[in-house]
Amino acid sequence: MRDSVNRLGRGLAAACLSAALARGQEDGPDLQGLITALRAPGTTGVAAQATTPATPAAAPAATGVPPPAGAASFPGPALRPALRTNAWLQIALDRHAFGCGLIDGVPGRKTAQALLDFRYASAAGSEAETRRRLLQEPVPPFVAYEVTPDDLAQVGQAPADWEAAAELPAMACGSLAEVLSEKFHASQAFLQRANPSVAAWDATLVGRRIWAPNARADTNRPAVAQILLDTHALRLRGYDRRGRLTCSFPCSIARDRAKVPTGELSVANVAPHPNYTFDPANFPESERAQQIARKLILPPGPRNPVGVFWISLSQPGYGVHGTPHPETIGNMESHGCFRLCNWDAATLGRAIELGVPVRLDSTRIDVAP
Repeated sequence: MRDSVNRLGRGLAAACLSAALARGQEDGPDLQGLITALRAPGTTGVAAQATTPATPAAAPAATGVPPPAGAASFPGPALRPALRTNAWLQIALDRHAFGCGLIDGVPGRKTAQALLDFRYASAAGSEAETRRRLLQEPVPPFVAYEVTPDDLAQVGQAPADWEAAAELPAMACGSLAEVLSEKFHASQAFLQRANPSVAAWDATLVGRRIWAPNARADTNRPAVAQILLDTHALRLRGYDRRGRLTCSFPCSIARDRAKVPTGELSVANVAPHPNYTFDPANFPESERAQQIARKLILPPGPRNPVGVFWISLSQPGYGVHGTPHPETIGNMESHGCFRLCNWDAATLGRAIELGVPVRLDSTRIDVAP
């Protein structure tokens, strides 16, 4: 009986994702193998138990600074209703630690998978019911945020050349728009559309208020006692000690599948704000790397090659880490490690302990059309 229920659950999960993709929700280059079973580690069924959602971030208190233009009906005429609704859905999923990559208001594969994972984690019912639940949450999806001098102070440099980068004190965001994109988990284009009155995203913005997504708080720490890396759905999922799905993030894996590790791994170490050791031996395809011909230490920062958080795995040379390019997450494009958006890597890194088991699941389900 249990096997029958498990097969039914996996088939339903795969069918839902297949239908979502058929509606045009695809933002990655390779959809083969993305219809996968949502299984808790050590089980054969869909993890459908209800979980307790993390407490969403509260809107910042008013500071007396004039509100953004268009405050009467956020976010003003620049965002079409469909774009605004899709953004609300992405923001709600992000707050619950079911990441969609960059919040941009555009439906796609990463959003469809996050919604499907949240649906089964929360036992919310149908897709329509799940959407309704997320969109009707009492927490405001957007906040009026006052840009601070500290935001501006985070603007710096992150040169592409390894030798030049090694000379810097930090690998920083190159513009204020980049800083705010990282802070609010949103694409720069979306922030600009939501704030059509902002003519320049530079020092003149300090002290002004902008509309921004009410994204996941830094204090959100889902219970993660097990990690599953789904190399076909390109997704990292965290489970608690009872096998309940508590978080889900889009993930990039090795461009060459032969470099993807196999078997049971575990978390060996965690390092917030890591530096990065450049080794030319890891870049045999780069003429510039061979010219340098020596190891370099690149400083920490959001534009460091491993982002703002590094999680070592028990197999030497492999880890889960952030990225300086969140727009690339959810693809096959790394040298072998598992990449997450910086904010997802930080959420995961703060939630886990050393020794947490990490399993790679290469099983997939093909659903007939």
